[in-house]
Amino acid sequence: MRTVPSPGAVEPGGNQGIGQRIELLLAGCERRLVRDGQWLCLFAPRPLGSEIPDHGWKLHISARPNDLSPLVDLVVPVLLRYLCDAKFARDAGVLGAMNSGDRDPALVGKAITVYPRAEDVRALGGELADLLSGRPGPRVLSDRRIRPDAPVYYRYGPFRATGADDAALTMTGPDGVRFPGRAGTRYRQPPWAADPFRSAAPAPDRPARLIGGRYRLTAGITRSAHGDVYRAVDRATREHLIVKQARAHAGEDAHGVDARGRLRHEHAVLAALTGVDGVPQIREHLRHGDDEFLVTTDCGPRDLRRDVLAHGPFQPGAALSPAGSEPADAMATGRGIAELARRLLAVLDSVHTRGVVVGDLKPSNVVLGDDGAAHLVDFGISALHGDRPTGATPGYSMPAYRAGRPTGPADDLYALGATLYFALTGMDPVVVDSDDDVNRDRTLLCLAAVLPGAEHRPVRELVAGLTHPDPAQRAAHGQRWRTQAPALAPERVIPLPRITPGILDDLIAHTVASCVSAAAQLPTGAARDGQPGFGLTLYDGAAGVGLELLHHTEQPGVPRAVADLAHRTALHPQLGALSDALHIGRTGVDLFLDSATVLNDAPAPLPPHRGLSHDRTGDQISGAAGVGTGLLALARRARTAGREEEARARLAAAEECAHGLLAARAGRERAEPRSSAADSEAAFTLGFAHGRAGVIHFLHAYHRFTGDPAAGAAARQDLAELISHTPRLLALAARPEAHRRYGSWCRGLAGIGTLLIETGRYEGDMPATDLGVRCAWSCRDLAPRMSPVSQCCGLSGVGELLIDAAAVTGDDRLFRAAEDVAGLILARSGGTMRKPLFPDNTLAASGPGWATGSAGVLSFLRRLRDRGGPRLWTDSPARPVARTPRSR
Repeated sequence: MRTVPSPGAVEPGGNQGIGQRIELLLAGCERRLVRDGQWLCLFAPRPLGSEIPDHGWKLHISARPNDLSPLVDLVVPVLLRYLCDAKFARDAGVLGAMNSGDRDPALVGKAITVYPRAEDVRALGGELADLLSGRPGPRVLSDRRIRPDAPVYYRYGPFRATGADDAALTMTGPDGVRFPGRAGTRYRQPPWAADPFRSAAPAPDRPARLIGGRYRLTAGITRSAHGDVYRAVDRATREHLIVKQARAHAGEDAHGVDARGRLRHEHAVLAALTGVDGVPQIREHLRHGDDEFLVTTDCGPRDLRRDVLAHGPFQPGAALSPAGSEPADAMATGRGIAELARRLLAVLDSVHTRGVVVGDLKPSNVVLGDDGAAHLVDFGISALHGDRPTGATPGYSMPAYRAGRPTGPADDLYALGATLYFALTGMDPVVVDSDDDVNRDRTLLCLAAVLPGAEHRPVRELVAGLTHPDPAQRAAHGQRWRTQAPALAPERVIPLPRITPGILDDLIAHTVASCVSAAAQLPTGAARDGQPGFGLTLYDGAAGVGLELLHHTEQPGVPRAVADLAHRTALHPQLGALSDALHIGRTGVDLFLDSATVLNDAPAPLPPHRGLSHDRTGDQISGAAGVGTGLLALARRARTAGREEEARARLAAAEECAHGLLAARAGRERAEPRSSAADSEAAFTLGFAHGRAGVIHFLHAYHRFTGDPAAGAAARQDLAELISHTPRLLALAARPEAHRRYGSWCRGLAGIGTLLIETGRYEGDMPATDLGVRCAWSCRDLAPRMSPVSQCCGLSGVGELLIDAAAVTGDDRLFRAAEDVAGLILARSGGTMRKPLFPDNTLAASGPGWATGSAGVLSFLRRLRDRGGPRLWTDSPARPVARTPRSR
């Protein structure tokens, strides 16, 4: 969860006319200007044989929002003298949002991006640096600066992207070496590329960095667009300190206050809090270059967010018990919720008596000392005697704070309640609805799912009281906590409905209608950062939405909507720019278009087409396993339709995928479970989307389709290895600190369990099936603490596995568990219980994508209603096996 300031400083009229200015500058030139979402893209005519490469050296020009128009006037004439493409922030408002760093710190400062030819990089970069010398702009964190006095930066990165994930942005060098292409918050350079602006000679060992000639930086704590935070040692006193950086021009608000202004405000707030226990104490405020730094005392080794992710949620204990009466294990670890609440409330009381409202209390701003004591840090947007910069964090301070509205101590009590919710669940509050009260109600439902029963009522009432919409009620609950007074009348929380057939029908009808409405904007909606696959793919675009809607053609408007979607998809100009990938490329799109031929008005299926090569990971999302899986489905469909020549072509292409994966087996590293249950990678190397399970799925399916003995033997051998690791994964997933991704389809047990049940059914291997059912139960246990509702990383993927397990065992308890998961999805959603607003994987917005949004939830709800049935693009449902239900 990020703090959201107001958009960057923009003078009236300053965000108008960038496109018109560029068009005027292009008069008489053979250049093409295209609006693409938040960008204006400028394309140069390219001679035959001079196509834009997949990756290379790119230039970024940084600017403040109000400087965008004059910058365009200066830069465009220079670009017209070179054969290069470029893109411009569409207007000053867009640039202000980018410079805030809230969406992506790596976007800060990238007002203009230039894609020059390799032979022009040095000349063009140098000319732009000379032209723009002395102009201000925020630092571009992912790049190097050509020279220190000019806002022109460079890095080696992708020129074209076929998708949003890291695999689609990975670059392959001339010797086959792969290098991540996604921009981050530090400079990286692939080994095959020579820096065009610096000597290749190795740099001498850098001395330890000193700030102000006195403070030696020893470790980084956080990196952000606005500035980094470091641990340091005072060379004079040997005191261990914290150094907080504020970068020039970063995160400017509507009044022109940037990160440095907020740092100065924080200095004033901390000066007012001198001597208060539980907050940092000032040592120095200094300037170093264009940036400013605040040096304070060190409050502890970790923040609350990292602590919960590393060690699991805090123990609820007896939330209103007298001090010292918590359970012994909570006392021993210092991780009882009652003690945390007492400490934070005491610090807030002290802060409030000095005329300060914290304004941004959240888990990452609570620092835990070595003794477990909690401290508050980061007072950059705090109110001092009513004066505060704009900004708030959704779910924490934002529900209580609104710009222009008076702030008070009760605002911090709301954020305290939300912070305690995170400490108890490991999840951020629900924020998807535009109505704060709906979000709060759903957050409390999520808490009740994690901590049900009468024994946890006090802690649920504590969180509910502190987050009450009425500030007076929040203050009353805070006072009750201080004095240990009797409980106030409990607030009635609307419970989750029991998932009945009628509710399922309503949910499905509503979600179908939502997807039909969203489909009208696909695949022609605004692209994301120039990704040609956005809006088209199975993962988050037309193909995934269309494939699921084909299961609902009895619903009003669906056949027409899907047929129209298929026509737009088949004619989309970016279709040829896609790789062969299943989930983020052409194979998934072909599968949709072929499936849509059941509709009378749908276009004819496209002939087999070899697009850009899939990546070399071998995985299901973007690699050979996914391509092969999709090709088998296409071959089966072609054979059923009597298109035998097409079926042979599809099968030959799938054979290439199989042979490539078999050849790669010899040199691959052995996949092992992670050593830590808290590792966010979870079972990445063994999982379905990116790991061993997805490869086994394809090789096993290929063997079933063709009888290929080598593929069958490899699938069985790798399956045996996966089975040997699964008990260890189950043990890791059962630990309190287990990362929620252990429950996911992409890199967790939901995907692995799906494979075990599928292969166990076909092989008649009951032990494998039983292990898959154990995965389903484990995912059910993890589900209450999983925030996303999606297929790829969230609850819908868990629900699908539970349905598979119920279908293969006949155990009704598994169907009831799947219904419970549907209830959890409703708790994470906005809207009403029968017309919900499902969050996408951002958790703050809603989208139709199959892997990340509503279409994937619809797949799960459909199969829950039908008590089985086909997954998204399989042609036949799992056949239930009659068995006696077993106890867990």
